[in-house]
Amino acid sequence: MPLPPSRFQELDSLRGLAALGVVGWHYAGHFGARPLPDLMLPFYRHGLLLVDFFFVLSGFVLAHGFWKEERRTRLTANLLARIGRLYPLHLATLLLVAVLQGILTGPLGSPPFIYRFNDAYDFLLNLTLLNRTGLERGFSFNGPSWSISTEFVVNLLFLGAIALPRRCGLICLGALFALSLAAVMQNGLIADLRFGGLDQDIFRTIFGFLIGVGTQRLHRRIPVDSGPSGWLMDIVALSVAALFLLYCAWGTLSPSGDAGSTALLFPALILAVLRSRGIKRVLTLKPLTYLGEISFSIYLIHFPLQLAVHIAQVKTGITPPFGKPGTLAVFLLTCIGAAAVTHGVIERPGRKLAAALLSETTS
Repeated sequence: MPLPPSRFQELDSLRGLAALGVVGWHYAGHFGARPLPDLMLPFYRHGLLLVDFFFVLSGFVLAHGFWKEERRTRLTANLLARIGRLYPLHLATLLLVAVLQGILTGPLGSPPFIYRFNDAYDFLLNLTLLNRTGLERGFSFNGPSWSISTEFVVNLLFLGAIALPRRCGLICLGALFALSLAAVMQNGLIADLRFGGLDQDIFRTIFGFLIGVGTQRLHRRIPVDSGPSGWLMDIVALSVAALFLLYCAWGTLSPSGDAGSTALLFPALILAVLRSRGIKRVLTLKPLTYLGEISFSIYLIHFPLQLAVHIAQVKTGITPPFGKPGTLAVFLLTCIGAAAVTHGVIERPGRKLAAALLSETTS
């Protein structure tokens, strides 16, 4: 039996496309414009649900990489790897937004852009990745980093659970999922509410992440058939993607629809894409896989870029034509270009530093 791949390039590409969808969501929300509505409507209307796709993908990938006998008990090493993956760029964009918001509210005398809780207390929460746990008063600094906060908390829980004896770990994961399901049933998947004193987004993240973990365990048990059924999986993947886009663009948005998309459509899409033929060939093209490689940077850099545009607008008094397709295209390309830089200058060195520290701790 062939060894499973160490990296799923087709899933990287899906993550990259989803990251651009989230940028579209914030473009419409933060700039108040919707260019190319026929094409971008699903993302303008409900692109925030793509963050839940990130959670499902993250659960799948981390279960694939960490839930192995030779690695699962190496808790310190596993945590260091996650810190090296998430923290350097989070810290850099936090500092960048702090400076830019300071310029906006200080010398320019303008109100904060979008996120207004930018004081020392919220800076400390962001610095310690506690900015979306229930301690916060609202979104702050680099607002999209809320999901980095919740994902890191959930990563800690997951890595701790799988380091336990197998039966005990499974019980812990089952209890976490039951708790997240109770929170989703009470508050809905996406809600600015609390459950048991914790932010609802913690349970939203657990819900999606553990569905991703379950999807990976299921994937391991279903043989990947590269024969004629691969073409059938192309149809399944396209159908699932179409259902999701139709729901986001024209459907009646609801807590059950959001939860159903996360629990059913996202796992079905992942499993179908991994068994597809034509779609896999497209998604493993280098431009798309590179987009996936820099997707974390795209996600964290797009708000600082929006803030920079807003500062230029305040300083010059000139409002860019946000409703023009060309402006959207320029902004997306700028995000990709900036993400390529931050990926090379911050993300990759951060991972290498974590790997070096890991090597020292295990030598």
